[in-house]
Amino acid sequence: MRPRLALPILLTAAAVLVTAGAANAFTTRYSNGPLTATFTASTHHPTCKQMWPVTVTARAYGRAVHAVATYQFLNGGQLVSTQYPFGGRSRNPHYKPYHFFGSFYDNTFGPFGALAVGHTLNVRAVVRWGKYTAYPGTTVQVRKVSGCRAE
Repeated sequence: MRPRLALPILLTAAAVLVTAGAANAFTTRYSNGPLTATFTASTHHPTCKQMWPVTVTARAYGRAVHAVATYQFLNGGQLVSTQYPFGGRSRNPHYKPYHFFGSFYDNTFGPFGALAVGHTLNVRAVVRWGKYTAYPGTTVQVRKVSGCRAE
């Protein structure tokens, strides 16, 4: 009887740990007409050597939709760079806007270069669905760590 009691306790403990980890993440939301897009990341202060996984979602009328996404980096309100989710990898080898349904988790985002250290950057996803475009994003400040060289 004891092994059966141990499983629910372990599952409850795992759920608490997952919830605590998710509490550190932040989500921004942007709506345009019926389209609501979100951008979720783990921190506002990534280091110049770390990958910065993000999640992007697209919903309209409360339901997941087929949408297209790119990333934009702005400095002082000026567009500095446009990047593509999974760009150069098997999921998007030709650096095209990324087609998805509902949401995607991009663990290939980053790392930020040493030249970004100390600057305040606006990072946003550009999510398009039909004639609607949403720009969820956030402000980040990249932190320097040892071994981070200018490229």
